[in-house]
Amino acid sequence: MTDTSKKIACTPTIGDYALLGDILMERLLGYETMPCPPMTKQTLEIGSKNSPDMICTPFKITLGNQIEAAEQGANVVIMPGAGCRLGFYDILQRQILEDLGYEIDLISLFDYVPTAKRLFQTMKGKNPELSEELFDEVFALIVQITIDMDALADFKRHNEAFEREKGAFKEHYQAYLGEVRKAASAFDARAIGSRYREILKSIALDKPERPIRIGILGEIYVVVEPFSNAHLEDWLMARGVEVNRPFDLTRMALAIHDIPGQIEKSGGYVQYNIGSTANDVIAQAHRMMKEGVDGIIHLKPASCSPEITAMTILQNMSRDFGVPVMYMTFDTETGEAGIHTRLEAFHDMLCMRRANESTPQPQLKQASNIAQKESA
Repeated sequence: MTDTSKKIACTPTIGDYALLGDILMERLLGYETMPCPPMTKQTLEIGSKNSPDMICTPFKITLGNQIEAAEQGANVVIMPGAGCRLGFYDILQRQILEDLGYEIDLISLFDYVPTAKRLFQTMKGKNPELSEELFDEVFALIVQITIDMDALADFKRHNEAFEREKGAFKEHYQAYLGEVRKAASAFDARAIGSRYREILKSIALDKPERPIRIGILGEIYVVVEPFSNAHLEDWLMARGVEVNRPFDLTRMALAIHDIPGQIEKSGGYVQYNIGSTANDVIAQAHRMMKEGVDGIIHLKPASCSPEITAMTILQNMSRDFGVPVMYMTFDTETGEAGIHTRLEAFHDMLCMRRANESTPQPQLKQASNIAQKESA
């Protein structure tokens, strides 16, 4: 039986964002934290075995994370989900963990509503002595780290494929994560982030004027967590691709409440809210296609309703703009060999299109007119 006298918290792996959960637990609640056990195929198998049928892949992965963490001594786990039905899954995951015999406290950071006020209420419920002043200081730190982390990672994705010294971007980015974790304040974090921005900018590149550019869009968890998408970004960058992936925590925080703005930026392809981040998927795809991206890869977990709706719209956009879109769905039985075979074929096709650019491209149509005809 788990010893609950000492609070040991673990945040399920979601890209590099577990760092933020650790800071919250340590500085607001005084809990000890432990790194999430490395994700493996066994993690997914454990989560899938104990999950209801037809539930989405992020649920299975995070449940597998929680069970493995509990087996290694964690008695507090974090459920950061928000933005789609994953934000409600803490209730079901808590019940599953209890039925399995784990005495573990599952903390849902937002209870579906991702706001600072809601986060403060959650933390105050666990630590009645928590002051608003301390919360504001730590929250400002979290915000600053998130902004810098996402900016550095975005610059890395655009340039890592062309570094002269292989591994330089990864080495410095990991060094940033290790250093910023110890930042005492938002001011300190900002200084660390600024310094590493300059470090990354100083890395020598051999970047062509027009590299193959591929956009990555889709459901936020599968897009952000490398294990869930077979480390797709690394595979592309190793083949000289500039990766354009606008979805991260910074963008989600800014865009999640701006549904009208997303619909407006969709170019007429969306007329109403289609759920979760799917509206923003269409808006970002429209922007990328107008800017001349070579291709787009759309990622989704099995059973993700909003992204299934987005796929049908992306098909129309692909036809109208002449930009290829590849659709990839991930679940427990998704094998890396098959994924990489499809990626290789897609990449080869884009390279052949680039080599044959003299071929007339499909005539662009006015998206707004198309949407009007379809709605009629």
